[in-house]
Amino acid sequence: MGDMKTSNTGQTTIEWFGATTFRLCTRGVTIFLDTWLERPSVLPNLPGADRIATKTGAIVIANGEAIHCLRKAGVPEEQLIPVAGGERIPLFTHAVRQQARQDPSMQASGPPGGPIFPVDTLAALAVHVWPSLHCLMPQDHPEVIDTATVYTGSATPYTCSLDITFGMKHGLLRLGELVPPEQLSDGQRSFVEYVGDRERNVFSHCDGGQLMSNFVVQGKAMLWNAHLGAYEGVMKDMQPKPDVAILAIAGRANLNGRPFDGSAA
Repeated sequence: MGDMKTSNTGQTTIEWFGATTFRLCTRGVTIFLDTWLERPSVLPNLPGADRIATKTGAIVIANGEAIHCLRKAGVPEEQLIPVAGGERIPLFTHAVRQQARQDPSMQASGPPGGPIFPVDTLAALAVHVWPSLHCLMPQDHPEVIDTATVYTGSATPYTCSLDITFGMKHGLLRLGELVPPEQLSDGQRSFVEYVGDRERNVFSHCDGGQLMSNFVVQGKAMLWNAHLGAYEGVMKDMQPKPDVAILAIAGRANLNGRPFDGSAA
């Protein structure tokens, strides 16, 4: 999510809000990498994106499942950019976007009735979107995940991120049904209430397709990946190579769709 109305144009900063929620400010553009600001946890990454987008006019770049959820939540179509990996997208300041709406000479060509974007020469930076993978969960689901733990083997020949989707829909999101009320902790009760309010807290149980973003700013690159998973070929062939990488390291690594033998460290 990028191009909010306020940002510090004098310096580049990265702020961490917990788990995989970061805020990058550079060259007059403010970018949220995940948007869950209410709780310091990774689950689920989407809540808050609709509120930030509608209040600020920010553009949202996300996979098709997330875009579908945001569209249903009322985010204007002109603010939604669906991606699947392989896209290269110029990013603009709020001021440039507003000026381009009024000045046809600043507008990139596009289909009639489509969203208005400035010409790419006016971009402050760019983002290259790449396909990625969700991490896998250790079989014992420990309360604290030690990144030094070495994992080997797999439960079945078909252990994969589909387990995450089914685990969310039929397990975690049904916590209030599966655990007697008197056995729920305060934190669990809060979680049950949160995920039960799907009107306010917009998200999906479906993974939707993990993505990672390589931000290119004045010849330098910063890679952001919200999960411990990747395709080896994508990582090897990625250009430009990142100068800085922000990587999630929780769970068990997912390499090419299969459990990685080794530790996150």
